[in-house]
Amino acid sequence: MQAESTSSPREGRGLRARFRRLKDRVAALSRTRHAHAAMLGIAVVDGSIFPIPPFAILVPMVLAEPKKWARYATTGTLASLVGGLIGYGLGHLAMMGLAGMAVSTDMPIVFEPLGIDTTLREALTQNFWMLDLLCSILPTPYKVVAIGSGLVGVGLQEFMLASILGRTARFFGVSGAFALFGEGARRYIKV
Repeated sequence: MQAESTSSPREGRGLRARFRRLKDRVAALSRTRHAHAAMLGIAVVDGSIFPIPPFAILVPMVLAEPKKWARYATTGTLASLVGGLIGYGLGHLAMMGLAGMAVSTDMPIVFEPLGIDTTLREALTQNFWMLDLLCSILPTPYKVVAIGSGLVGVGLQEFMLASILGRTARFFGVSGAFALFGEGARRYIKV
């Protein structure tokens, strides 16, 4: 007997439509005199809870004023790093809560053909900062990276190094591409 799905395809389309409307509202903020402040606020909350990335407002701002692309990239990066710290803190608090409930991440992972003999915690923390770096550059929700890093116990220094490198590359890459190539950059960059 097959379990019933809790959501219908129509509900999925409704959720996508809501996200699209929210993204459109965020992009519309780029046409206001408070666009820069709005982008900074969105960049902060993107690292912890907000479902729409700051690039939804950053790109129209850069297209409207391409000469300010470096300023927007710099301030957006700094705001995003603050949001990342908030997300990391939320993940760390969640980890502390799980530890208080005696939930362990020391579950063994053994796969002898590949010589793998470790625990879940070690597997996630040993090279997780490299995953942080990649996901900070790629169009991955930054909140997942930030909260996940705090949750699995990635060191704060490693997290910050990966975030600084990744978010700087992402903000400057997106801003620079749209300043240089205009609307044509959309063919190559997902925002």
